[in-house]
Amino acid sequence: MYYIGIDIGTSSICGIVYDAVNKTYDSVTKQNTAHILSPLAWERIQNPSIIMDIVNEIICLFTAQYPDIKAIGVTGQMHGILYIDEHGNALTPLYTWQDGRGSQLFINNLTYSQYLTELTNYRTATGYGLVTHFYNQKNNLVPCNAVKLCTIMDYAVMKLSKTASPIIDYTNGAALGFFDTEKLCFDTEALTKVGIDASFLPELKPSGAFAGLHQGSIPVFSAIGDNQASFIGSVSDIPHSVHITIGTSSQISVYSEKYTAVPSLDTRPLPGGGYILVGAALCGGQSFAVLKDFFEATLKFFGTKTSGNLQKLIFSRFPSELPDLYDIMTTIPVDAADELPITETLFNGTRSEPSKKGSISNISTTNFTPQNLIISFLKGISDELHNFFLQLPDEIRQNKTILVGAGNGITKNPLLINIIEQQFNCNMTLSPQAEVAALGACLFVTQPLILNS
Repeated sequence: MYYIGIDIGTSSICGIVYDAVNKTYDSVTKQNTAHILSPLAWERIQNPSIIMDIVNEIICLFTAQYPDIKAIGVTGQMHGILYIDEHGNALTPLYTWQDGRGSQLFINNLTYSQYLTELTNYRTATGYGLVTHFYNQKNNLVPCNAVKLCTIMDYAVMKLSKTASPIIDYTNGAALGFFDTEKLCFDTEALTKVGIDASFLPELKPSGAFAGLHQGSIPVFSAIGDNQASFIGSVSDIPHSVHITIGTSSQISVYSEKYTAVPSLDTRPLPGGGYILVGAALCGGQSFAVLKDFFEATLKFFGTKTSGNLQKLIFSRFPSELPDLYDIMTTIPVDAADELPITETLFNGTRSEPSKKGSISNISTTNFTPQNLIISFLKGISDELHNFFLQLPDEIRQNKTILVGAGNGITKNPLLINIIEQQFNCNMTLSPQAEVAALGACLFVTQPLILNS
């Protein structure tokens, strides 16, 4: 018996086929080529048709190789939305979680997101689906024939199951905003207050709800959020684990049996019951990429702008092209200096302060070196996540004794693993599978009814 899991990520789309008898799996990852260039610097949009072409390509690859597919589970990038017509056809691009329209000024010197937060007391942020929708309403960007909005994974489930109306589970519903995570429902009173028609939302169903049949025979289940899918795919001891995922962004997630509200953290429903408390940093592994790009640009600059011995040195070492700088940057000693520069890796701001920027401080005449900058940037990534952890209530934090890491930003960076282990005073266990969100979506649909009993 085989099960398929699909993860529609921002930069890549991954698939896993899981052998439930032998507990083995195969995977494939393809680049997400759906990005659409925009003249607006803050706009982040993708083409849903291209995304579905890639998803179908992966599923066709698996179904051809593994004929006994029992079910398909889907996860993907949370928060973003697109609009569909009455036939289930996409009318707009996908406005992704990175879209910045919610940070544009609205009225009384408030951004759209800030206005919604003040009006409803719900913590919102740019990129949240209903913040995006509110902006689009106010700026006449909602197509006149649109009947529903949905996430990209709910759209994929609808298309795979050949239905015309999307369904959404609690995990993705909560990611849109204005969702009562304790009662597990949208707050229709708050939506009415801000002028959002609740009938525009997909039908809300429990996680693991049956959505339809793919190609007339393979069950497809409602999609779950990629944060929750990564947690399910990585963590075996749920009550005692701290789960850290670092990709483009980064997240720290811990389990709580009961609903618990922490001002700076998201409380998200966990499929199967309970919640995860999540601290989300907008610039995780991307921070390290920013530093790598700076080093690369510096080498290229001095290689072309200088002559004599320096140019010969650069081009004798790198005669054709620059090496993989990540390999160099992740293998330096962690104790390169006693006193490091201090880096705040807030290059994309924060959920509550989207205009905030990163910074490098505590620079002296002796500690401003490439090695120290590398370690300082990685400590900055770790610091942001650890600060989220320190804000957990004592009764939740004290029981967390297992550190689990996932995402390419961790698995491909042993130096960052070392730094996080030192900060959390705990050894880190890495997920055996790189594509943990796809694996989590796959594992969930092997027994959705059991997990929700």
